[in-house]
Amino acid sequence: MSGRARVDVFLVPGELTIHTTPTNVKTILGSCVAVCLWDEVRHIGGVNHFLLPVPNPQDVADNRFGSIATPRLIQALCRRGATTSALRAAVVGGGKPVRALSDTTVSDDNVAVAQRILAQFGIRVVRQETGGAYGRKLLFNTHTGGLLIRLLHGCPNEGGASRP
Repeated sequence: MSGRARVDVFLVPGELTIHTTPTNVKTILGSCVAVCLWDEVRHIGGVNHFLLPVPNPQDVADNRFGSIATPRLIQALCRRGATTSALRAAVVGGGKPVRALSDTTVSDDNVAVAQRILAQFGIRVVRQETGGAYGRKLLFNTHTGGLLIRLLHGCPNEGGASRP
């Protein structure tokens, strides 16, 4: 890393962030998905955090939806100098950490939309940690592509085992 100061950002659902300087992006995912992208050559990267795969006709098409947030993330990185051939991706989340999600496909659909859009842009997925009956805490370095993921096991009120 260069002598530039590192920045820390917490990403909430429905947001995306792009950085040309070393930045650690943190977020917490359940059924949501985060697409982490970085350009290995130019050392810039970004992350989105979306809740649902696609908007319904009555919805505002915004970054809450993977079909909107993922192309926007890619396009914003390319406007900052990244190239799709140098971009690498990690797809994280899409779990079912609470009982109420066990009968839905939203988690799987979130992962599928991320994979589909990355494939359409020709971006190679080099890491994927998705699914399961737990959430995840993510820490992503936009400069290096470094990614730390901690599993979050269950909620006490949902019948899962709680861990500190």
